[in-house]
Amino acid sequence: MLRAQPQPGIELPSGDIMTSIFFTDDSTLLSNSLPAAVVQMEIVDEFSTMSGARLNQRKCMTLVLNDHLDPADTEADELLNILPSGQPAKYLGVLFGHRLPVDFQVQILRDKFLAAFPMWGGRARTLQGRKLLVSTMLLSMLWHVTTAVPIPQHIVDEIQSMTNKFIVGRKTLRTDKFRALLDRPLQHDKAMGLGIPHIASIIRQQRLARLQQLMANPSGDGTPSWRPLVHRQFASVMGQLYRDSYPFDFLFYFPNMSSKWIALRELHPLWRDVWKQWSAIPMSKRVETPPTFDMVMNMPLWLTSYEPMHYGRLKYSACLASAPNIRRWCLQGASNGLRSLKDFLNTDGSWPTQAMFISRMSQGNPAARVRLNAARGRMEFTAIERAVPIYLHLTQVYEQVRGLFNLRAGARSPGIPRTNHPFFGTVKETSQSFCSWPKKKLFSLAYHAPPVTSHPAKSATRVTPEDWTKYMRFVRRACRAPTPVQGDVWLRLILHMLPVNSRFAYKQLTDPEAITCVYGCGNVETEHHAFHTCNEVFPTWQF
Repeated sequence: MLRAQPQPGIELPSGDIMTSIFFTDDSTLLSNSLPAAVVQMEIVDEFSTMSGARLNQRKCMTLVLNDHLDPADTEADELLNILPSGQPAKYLGVLFGHRLPVDFQVQILRDKFLAAFPMWGGRARTLQGRKLLVSTMLLSMLWHVTTAVPIPQHIVDEIQSMTNKFIVGRKTLRTDKFRALLDRPLQHDKAMGLGIPHIASIIRQQRLARLQQLMANPSGDGTPSWRPLVHRQFASVMGQLYRDSYPFDFLFYFPNMSSKWIALRELHPLWRDVWKQWSAIPMSKRVETPPTFDMVMNMPLWLTSYEPMHYGRLKYSACLASAPNIRRWCLQGASNGLRSLKDFLNTDGSWPTQAMFISRMSQGNPAARVRLNAARGRMEFTAIERAVPIYLHLTQVYEQVRGLFNLRAGARSPGIPRTNHPFFGTVKETSQSFCSWPKKKLFSLAYHAPPVTSHPAKSATRVTPEDWTKYMRFVRRACRAPTPVQGDVWLRLILHMLPVNSRFAYKQLTDPEAITCVYGCGNVETEHHAFHTCNEVFPTWQF
């Protein structure tokens, strides 16, 4: 019945009209106005009556999506229960509301996460047990929300700190203090350390997975309705730099909020975070397979972060256009279709002269000035300030790119075809596009915890990280033989995590015997002393 009357629905950029969203027992009506919402509710009420059911109007909440409209000022029939401003409503596990504070959902999630530690704190006694408990029962509360809500960095750091504090030190309160007794890189490394989940890396993986969904090729079921909306947002952000044939040019740019070239305020915070997380990954990891000459010639030029297209101290050409009039002149050139090196080439594949460059950049610019060239007897565009340095910079970039592919200087490149984006990587010895990368490779791309540079198990026979990984694999296998508590002690001993008194030398100013053995033998209590040479312990080894 709703599909038969699509007029009250919301029209998408593609021309399709959406009237409703259904997920299991949740039904959502999409209306373009309050009268349209009343019409749709009457349709649902009629359907419920005819089917022998009854519509529970008290549970039907109407959310005003326009923040500039006050729900208290709206008048609706009795069928509509309009949600007041500032009051949240949960939909598919995520809170929505009118004029909610920006960090409302994040603060609710943070408080819920921190409150769970005292409740679960006594359930596990070992490192592995607490890590399993955090991964399955505590962090699982986060992932559903972090997929759809951007999390500020200070909240991520607080969640990570509490996770490490609970797993390593068995602390359950945010105010508890402890010493980790293990370097931070080894806390997160799965092969050589404890493998504590790195929250920031997992969130980055979620953002990359969302970007994969945006870049995926249309399936047999058609394009998801949300994808054209996101593309339209990025087109609005990029402005005159946007190319319909290359909608993912923004992946070469950095989301700089202070940039005058792009309007980042037009982008939804979630996709702004997706863009930010993508830009934080080194370009060598994003472009694993070396691109071809045709690919580089089709890449965006003005704000590119692709290093082979940087030249000199200023790197990209936009740095030469800091003044407003020069920036407007460059953006006018971009709107004329000059957005890549290929766009500047002449029809015969040669690089344009300075006069040709200025003419093409100035076409359609109402602020451009012309002059009479008496020698040639024609009108020409006058070069504005910085036009010549910009031309020389682009020429140097063009020659530099040709040199990377060992192309002869002065040779022409006619008929360069349109190519795909260069974000390809090797998967099972085959080159695959980023949107097809498997989950394991995606996590490797997103993982950015501090790297391991040294290891407690380092010795004359174990020098490289591969040796440390092999040794720790043997240690974990051996620690499964005794009881979990004993295995936990031996794992701590291998990683030098035991709180022996020799670690507390700073207490000697107030307590000179702070580093001596607890059994009173007078020796410094090191790990070797506490587990082997102490007079109270050594008889156990003899036995």
